[in-house]
Amino acid sequence: MNKSNKITIDLINKLTDIYKQFVNTEYLFLFTLATILGIITGFAEVGLKMLIKEFSYLFFPGDGKGVLEQISNSPWYLILLIPTIGLLISKFINNLFKDKTHTHGIAKIIESILVNRGIIKPFVPIVKAINSAITIGMGGSVGPEGPAAYLGAGLGSGIGQLFKVNSQRIRTLVAAGAGAGIAAAFNAPIAGALFAVEIILMEFKFHQFSVIVIAAVMATFVSRSLMGDFAEFQSIEFTLKNGFEFIFFILLGLASGFVSWLFIQSINWLEKFYRANKFASSIYGTMLSGLLLGAIGLFIPYTLGTGYETIDLAISNNLLWYLAFALIFIKIITTGLTLAGGGTGGVFAPAIVVGATLGMTIGVAFHWLFPSSTPPIGAMSIVGVAGLLAGTMHAPFTAIIVVFELTKNQDFILPTMITSIISVAITKKFVKESIYTIPIVFKNSLIKYRNESNLLDNLFVSDYYKTDFTIIYENSNLTSVIETLIRDKHRSIVVYDLQQRYYGLITIEVIKEILLDKDILKDIIIAGDIALLNLPRVKESNSIKKVWELMNKNSIDVLPVFSEDNAFVGIIDRKTVDEVYADELSKLNISVSLASNVTSSLSENLVNLSNDVILSEIDVPELFIGKSIKELDIRNQFNVEIIMIKKYNNEQIMTNPNYILQRNDKLIITTNNIKHINRLKDL
Repeated sequence: MNKSNKITIDLINKLTDIYKQFVNTEYLFLFTLATILGIITGFAEVGLKMLIKEFSYLFFPGDGKGVLEQISNSPWYLILLIPTIGLLISKFINNLFKDKTHTHGIAKIIESILVNRGIIKPFVPIVKAINSAITIGMGGSVGPEGPAAYLGAGLGSGIGQLFKVNSQRIRTLVAAGAGAGIAAAFNAPIAGALFAVEIILMEFKFHQFSVIVIAAVMATFVSRSLMGDFAEFQSIEFTLKNGFEFIFFILLGLASGFVSWLFIQSINWLEKFYRANKFASSIYGTMLSGLLLGAIGLFIPYTLGTGYETIDLAISNNLLWYLAFALIFIKIITTGLTLAGGGTGGVFAPAIVVGATLGMTIGVAFHWLFPSSTPPIGAMSIVGVAGLLAGTMHAPFTAIIVVFELTKNQDFILPTMITSIISVAITKKFVKESIYTIPIVFKNSLIKYRNESNLLDNLFVSDYYKTDFTIIYENSNLTSVIETLIRDKHRSIVVYDLQQRYYGLITIEVIKEILLDKDILKDIIIAGDIALLNLPRVKESNSIKKVWELMNKNSIDVLPVFSEDNAFVGIIDRKTVDEVYADELSKLNISVSLASNVTSSLSENLVNLSNDVILSEIDVPELFIGKSIKELDIRNQFNVEIIMIKKYNNEQIMTNPNYILQRNDKLIITTNNIKHINRLKDL
C-alpha cells in the first residue's frame, strides 16, 4: 500500500469516527437535522402556495384582484364544471397510487406516529400536496394546511430514514416537519410548534419540543424571506373595555362548541356514507359531488377554494349577515362533499371560515341587541376562529396561539382563552375524538397515547392483579351495596353467591345509574340483581395487553381474574393497566435514548447506568435463533429486559414480542445483575 492510499484510508476512517460521534451527540445531531428539515419544508410550503395560486388563475380566468373575484367573474359553466373536473382528477390520482385510506393529511401523520413508528413513504406526501393543489385550485372547498403539514412530516420521516435514526427520533422529526408546515403556512412559528406537540404527539417532552421549535422557526424564516412578513388574515384594533364583554365571548364559546360538533359529525357522516354507498363511491358519485359543489359556488362563490378572502371579509364586517349565517352550514357541506367525493385537502382552513362567519353572525346579532356594550364584530369573528379551531381539533392552546400570532394583539388572548376552552368542553361532551382522530378510529388503528402498546405483551396478569377486593353477597340489599362502596372507597365490589363462589361485579357506574331512585329501590333490589354477570374472564397467564383490549372492547374498567383451573383469584382494573403502561413506557424512553447514544461506544459492551441498572450489548445466543421474544419469555426466564435489537447492518429496531431472532442479531439489554448477562452469554 503506497503512502497516498494510506493517507486516504486514514482520512476516511477519521471522518467516519467524527460522523459517528456527531450522530450520537443527541441534541447537536437532531438540531442539525431539524434545521435542514425546516429550511426544506419552508421552500416546499412556498411552492405549494404558488402552485395553488397558479391553478386558480389557470382554471378561473375571470377578472379580479384575488382568487375570489376571479371565480365570481368567471363564466358560469366554468364555475359549475371546474370543481367536478378537479374532483375527478384528484380521485384518479388517488386510485392511480392506490390511496384508499380515506384519512386527511393530519390523521395520516398521527397514524404513522402511533402505529407505524413514524415511517412515511416520502413520495406519498409530495403526490398528496400536488393533488391538493389541483383540488383547491379547481374550487375544492378544503385547505392547504393539512397537505402542508403532511408534506413536512413526510420530509421529516424521509430525513430520519436517510440517516437511519431510531424510531423515537423519526417520530420527533415527523412532528417537527408537521409543525414546520403549519408554521410556514400561517407565518406563525409558535402556533406551528404547539400544533405539533398538542395534536401530533399529544404529549410534551422538552427534547422533542426543542427540535420542533427549530424546524418551525427555520420554515417560517424561509417563508417570510420569499413571501414577505405578513399575517395570512386581516386583524383589527381591539381593547377589552369592561368585564361585561366576557359574557358575549362565553356565549360565542357555547355556540362554537355546538358548531364544532356539527362540523365533525357532518363531515364524518358524509365520508362514511360515500364509502358505504356503491353509487356515491363510484365515478358518478364524484361527478355528482363536483356538480353540487359547482352549483353552490354559482350562487355563493365564497364556499369555493381555501376561503381565506371570505375570512378577511368576515373580520372586516364586509359580508351580508344572512350570507355569513348561511356560510356556517354551507361551508361544512361543501367541505364534506369535496373530501367524500374524492378531493384532497385539509379541514383546517374550512374550520377557520366557519369560525369567522359564526363569530361575525353572533357579533351582528349582539350589536342589534346591545349596540353600546358588544365587542366589535371583527373581534367576535377573530375569536370565533379560535373557537372552531379549538373545538374541531380539541386543541385549545394551538387555537389561542394561532389567533395571537395572526393579530399580534395580546388583548385577544383573554377572550380567546375563554371561548376556546368552553368550545372544547362542549364539543368533547358530544364527540370524544377530534376531526383528525375520527378517521383513524373508524379504521380501528388509533392506539391513542399508546404508541408502544406491544410493551404490554410481555407483562402478565399474574404480576398485577389485586387480591384486596371487597366482597358482598348476592342477597345483600341496595343500601348495603352503596354503604360498602362509600366505606371502602373502591370503584367496584365483588359479588359472591351463597356458596361463596364468584357471582359477578358491581361497579360505581352501575350504582350511579340507580342512585337517584335508591330510596324506592333499597328494599326491592339486591346485589345479585345489579351485578355484571357476563364480563370477560381473564386468566393469570393472560398478557396485560389482552386485558387492555378487553376493557376497551367492552367499555369496562375492571375485570375478574381466574386461575388456570378456573378458580376466582382477584380483579384487575384500568388504573393498574395505565400505571403499568406509563411505567414501562417511561423506562423504554430512557433506555432507548441511552442505548442509542451509548452502545456504539461501549468499551466492553457493558455500561452501569446506575447502582442497580446495567446496560449491555450481546450477540444473540445460539439457542434463541429462530425463536420469538414472546416464545422465549426472556423477561421472566432470564431476568433481563430487551431494549433494542441491532441487525447486522447496524439497523436498530424496537422490541417486538413476535420478532424472530436471527443469526448476527445483537441484543441491547438491561438488568440489575451482571450474572444474568453472563448466563445469556454462556448459552
